[in-house]
Amino acid sequence: MVKLKLFLTLVLYSMFVFSVNGYVLFTDINEELTLTEHAEFAISNTAELSGHENWVDDPHSLERKPNQYLHFRVEVASNHSSPTPVWFNVTFPAIKYLQVSDGNRVWKTGDALPFSTREINLPNYHFPSILPANDSVTFTGHMRGEILRYNFSLATPEKVINDYVDTLQRDMAFFGAMAILTALSFLVFFATRKIAFLSFAVFIFATTFWFFRVFGYAFEILWPQTPELNDISYAVSIYALLLSAFGVIVTVLKRPGRQIYGEKFIKWFCYLLPLIGIAVWQTLGLDLALRLPVLLFFPYLIISVVVIIVEHKRGSDIAKRFAIAMLPIAVSSLFLVIIALNNTLSTWDPVATFMAGILLTCVFMIVITSNYLVKLLQKERDAEKEVAQMRSEQTSILESLVKERTKELERSNTMLAELASKDTLTNLPNRRSVDLFVDASFAEATGDEKVIAIALIDLDHFKNINDTYGHEVGDIVLKKAANVLAAFNSDSLLAGRFGGEEFAIIARDMNDNRFYMTLHSIHNSINELSITEIEDRKVASSIGWTMCTGPIDVVDAFRRADKALYTAKNKGRNRIIRAEES
Repeated sequence: MVKLKLFLTLVLYSMFVFSVNGYVLFTDINEELTLTEHAEFAISNTAELSGHENWVDDPHSLERKPNQYLHFRVEVASNHSSPTPVWFNVTFPAIKYLQVSDGNRVWKTGDALPFSTREINLPNYHFPSILPANDSVTFTGHMRGEILRYNFSLATPEKVINDYVDTLQRDMAFFGAMAILTALSFLVFFATRKIAFLSFAVFIFATTFWFFRVFGYAFEILWPQTPELNDISYAVSIYALLLSAFGVIVTVLKRPGRQIYGEKFIKWFCYLLPLIGIAVWQTLGLDLALRLPVLLFFPYLIISVVVIIVEHKRGSDIAKRFAIAMLPIAVSSLFLVIIALNNTLSTWDPVATFMAGILLTCVFMIVITSNYLVKLLQKERDAEKEVAQMRSEQTSILESLVKERTKELERSNTMLAELASKDTLTNLPNRRSVDLFVDASFAEATGDEKVIAIALIDLDHFKNINDTYGHEVGDIVLKKAANVLAAFNSDSLLAGRFGGEEFAIIARDMNDNRFYMTLHSIHNSINELSITEIEDRKVASSIGWTMCTGPIDVVDAFRRADKALYTAKNKGRNRIIRAEES
């Protein structure tokens, strides 16, 4: 009897899988259904299909010219007993011309058309439709433009609106914080007449305007009937952002009576960049002119690093603090630039990452500014003491107040530094701490000691644990694993959270065998974990590791370790693989 039931269950399951083959099933009205990976794509020279197009699942495999049309189609079915109102969404778009149809209606819109052509007055594209009861709808359309960036999804209007409310709250909080920082920078500039604060205020303002343009608010609010300003405003904002970033470097590091390293080159570059952009626009096209500042971000990073290092060696006490302050925006900008150049979207929101980097850099700059203001107050106090000894009592009170405020600032800085170096969930060192430990390891090493060991650990089937027991239990599993790793932290070994369920282990002064034995001990300790929340189900881990031979090998070493980690997973998980073996 049991075997018969099992057989019938398998038959029904097979029939169900066969029945949903070819379309996406929309079941949960409280969740947004991602459609991009289920869509099919084809290319044609005209907006109309000839019927001989080659439809593929991966649009990146198609070689499309800017004047060609990218067609798409995706079928969505409903298992609900009544019709379901839905919105077909195209999020984070960069599309000049877009046409969408659900079989009953046709919508024509795009960034090259007035904002009023959008069916729903929101920054992204949304097209209202109805899923029939126990039936399906095929969404088709085509798009055209020099750069195509898109992400298809389906959700109920309530879900989309609720998400927009959350996004709007985030954006308004960000714009509010940036406005306050801009105003504070201007006030400090007027109070001190230090050009560095003015340049930083211009940089924050340019960044804010760029976000206002990228998020689509500018098109919706400022020029809804003038779409030709979209490209122009983007060009102005991105060029202003790069130029103001150079301005921050020059003005912050400049010392009285001397030029910073490469100052003349930077100034000439800033003078010529707008002219170069206009020339590229007129000769090679607007697309390349808009990409130019993004491409120049990489030499900007190199120039910034060189200037900061040279100025630090020349005795600039602010160079190191400035480098630390600019690190978050540099890393987040690099992530955003890579996404922009690839014309793809990441599951990790690049814009939100950049926003976080901007805010963190602004916080660091405020700390530097506060330090400067404290020193300025100290100088003023000494001057007053020399001019009027009779006010010594008042000066003493002022000195004690300044010292007290300085101690509070130091305590705040210490707390911020600790928060910035720790993962909030596991209390392990975070990814930034891992990077700093790697840099410090090579900086302190001499001669043949410039070798460190790098390992990446990933908890096996962690997604299944989250899906089965929930994210709260998943957090407990991460904490348990983190407790195991924390026990191995020392002056010569750092174990930190690298992201998600992935951990990194960096060791110095260890040979291959000793590091492998350490990894073996960690692997066994994780396997021996007993966690009641997952019904004592064993937690396993896969480990990939390698040896890094120098600072220039760091990036490749992490890639080798990551590749070895995936080799361990592909070979059945729960094992340790060295990169050279994979």
